[in-house]
Amino acid sequence: MAYLLDWIALAGFLLCWVSYTHYAKRAAQSRHSLSSVMHHFRHDWIRRMLERHNRVADMAAVGNLERNSAFFASSSLFAIAGLITVLAASEQVVALLGDITLLQASSRTLLEIKIGALIAIYVYGFLSFTWSMRQYGFLSVMLGAAPMPGESDPEGSREAFVTHTAKVMDLAAKQFNYGLRAVYFSLAALGWLMGPIGLLLFTVAIVLVLNRREFHSATLKQLVKAQGL
Repeated sequence: MAYLLDWIALAGFLLCWVSYTHYAKRAAQSRHSLSSVMHHFRHDWIRRMLERHNRVADMAAVGNLERNSAFFASSSLFAIAGLITVLAASEQVVALLGDITLLQASSRTLLEIKIGALIAIYVYGFLSFTWSMRQYGFLSVMLGAAPMPGESDPEGSREAFVTHTAKVMDLAAKQFNYGLRAVYFSLAALGWLMGPIGLLLFTVAIVLVLNRREFHSATLKQLVKAQGL
């Protein structure tokens, strides 16, 4: 039964992460959230793009979104490399952390478990960010193939293009959000260095921050007003 409290805290951490993900997805279907409001902006963007002959700015905007994902993917790799380095020197790290009053004294095995959990979180974040990058790449191709103003519109193909292109953009943004959420929860996982109670407290704090920004932020209110929802 060694580390029982730590395993319980880890289970609570994972439960909060998964539960918040499902909550955010369902809540966005019935109330305003950053993701649901941005969906309307994406539709408007693609619809207006089809009315323009010059689409350089649209391609540049998609490229900027792709670079954001690339930045976080690279950062995740650096974090993984750093954590593997810490894992390789776990004996010295245990001794170093033992001198810090706020941190709970850990055995080498428990520290390696904590570092391993952080590595797993960043691996998940890396996979999410890279998949987001690929989807933005697909989106660039779709924009390049977009019909031009004045072209024939057989069976409402232009509106179908708007719908499906905006959906691809939504999917890319969703993967980016998943990766960003992993970064947030990796900060919560740092609380585990203070012990199982620290992990749970940090996790609750991160969930509250995410909920506040997604559903109650001043930015959301301005986006809703701008969209006229």
